[in-house]
Amino acid sequence: MMKSILIVLGIVAVLSSCKSGREKLVDSISVDEKKLFADSTRMLNDTVAEEVLKSYKEFVEKYPADSLAPSCLFKAADLANGMRRYKEAIDLYGQFREKFPDHRKSAAGLFLQAFIYDSNLHDKEKAKQLYSEFLQKYPTHDLAPSAKASLDQINMGLSDEQLIKLFQARSDSIANK
Repeated sequence: MMKSILIVLGIVAVLSSCKSGREKLVDSISVDEKKLFADSTRMLNDTVAEEVLKSYKEFVEKYPADSLAPSCLFKAADLANGMRRYKEAIDLYGQFREKFPDHRKSAAGLFLQAFIYDSNLHDKEKAKQLYSEFLQKYPTHDLAPSAKASLDQINMGLSDEQLIKLFQARSDSIANK
């Protein structure tokens, strides 16, 4: 009986040591993603987020042709954005668009670059350029109305508060008809 247990443990040890570097990295990412948010507060755990971001980037660097690479790169950009590392997020969304221009999330990557420039970095000219590029490339995308509204807001020079008042006024005038 003891001999059987030792043989099974030996087989398990051999099989687990046979995992490729890719599989180990994917497993590590999967485990760490589950720890990204603190259970009680649902706040981002900065230490874990740093590790996950590093792992995403490492995966893309080591396995650029892998089917998981686009997902890892886009998640890295989203995570950097969530960590308020806006310039890094913009860079990662840009890398995503460059490496995977035909990916279904490429349009969202461009929109998010524009949005970060607009909302977080307050670089209205760069946001305007990227929103315009988005509308030119993806005029029928689900995010096109948002891009158009953001571009209009920039062009009119309205603050968020002014825009809300404008929409409320329009809504009230429609309701009173």
